[in-house]
Amino acid sequence: MISWVLSLGLLVAAAPVLAEGEAVAEGEAAVAAAAVPQWEVARAIVTSGISEREPVDDVNQLAGEAPQAYFFTELRGMQGQRVVHRWEHKGQVMAEVGFDVNGPRWRVWSSKNLMPEWTGVWTLSVVDGAGEVMISRDFIYGQ
Repeated sequence: MISWVLSLGLLVAAAPVLAEGEAVAEGEAAVAAAAVPQWEVARAIVTSGISEREPVDDVNQLAGEAPQAYFFTELRGMQGQRVVHRWEHKGQVMAEVGFDVNGPRWRVWSSKNLMPEWTGVWTLSVVDGAGEVMISRDFIYGQ
């Protein structure tokens, strides 16, 4: 009986320590979550057109007769930052278009007039203010 009461007393005495340990673990998880960026590129779409601020399609290839391509992105949690759409053809930067993000959900697009001799693979990237590529999309033009 005495050992049972003693065991119960130790268990009750240990309970606050366990609760504090859980609180510390929760606090560490909150700090870790705060360190993870809360931004995202929700959509990155190569399209043949924009209608009512939305892409009309999502393409991987555009015919050689298509004179223009669009790069549509939806950004979340990036208010106050600047991003760039980078257009590359065969490893050469052909254009960079910068945007200021002025809201928590921001839709932007850029476009490029395509010349008939610019066939092949294009890489379109979203680049953050530090120059890091956030996401890229490839499409083929004219093949």
